[in-house]
Amino acid sequence: MRVVVAFALAFASGFGARGARAQSAGPQPVATAARAADAAPRRRASLRGFDVLATAGWGAHTGKIVHLELAPYGASFGIDLGYTWSSGFRLGGYFFRSLGRSVHQPGETPSGRAYEFTADTSSLNGGLSLGWDVPLDQLVLRYQLGMGVTAMAWDLRGTSPRTENFGDDSSPSLGVHLAPGVSLLWPYGLFEGGLGFEYLAQIKDTIPSGFIGTLLVGVKL
Repeated sequence: MRVVVAFALAFASGFGARGARAQSAGPQPVATAARAADAAPRRRASLRGFDVLATAGWGAHTGKIVHLELAPYGASFGIDLGYTWSSGFRLGGYFFRSLGRSVHQPGETPSGRAYEFTADTSSLNGGLSLGWDVPLDQLVLRYQLGMGVTAMAWDLRGTSPRTENFGDDSSPSLGVHLAPGVSLLWPYGLFEGGLGFEYLAQIKDTIPSGFIGTLLVGVKL
């Protein structure tokens, strides 16, 4: 009887040990695979490609020309296109039209007589841009510097350029600008959209500088 009991205890002890080893070894491949998946770096979409973006936004001038208030920006519509290399460097071009607005304002003759007039302005802007795309998880941060030309159409109703010391005798006024800017883009397959902001620094002293905020929607190929 003692021999039977001892044999039964030994069999139960061995079976339990094998079961414990099997249970502890079972989940290990799953846990190891999960840890490997967590440790593996997430694959980001390539920055390389050609993109075409339609732009729509609003701009505001930042100062007066002599004592004139000119508003050649306002509602703006255009296009931005370029090619980005895998490193993030981007070469592009842009063109947009700003509808501007009319500004009713007071004037004064050399003799001191007060009067009122309206300055109506709008502009066309275009040029080349150098940029750099920085991936931020599912977003792309784009820094860029534009270099181009502004053609500002103007009409001083109720006065003359000579009276206002404007310095230009005919419309439009042509001048060179620099346009540093930044955009935050969301690429999704072929679709690309986002928000942008740029400052138009006008070199010519008869064209006011201004800020422009834009909505960008387009495709990347």
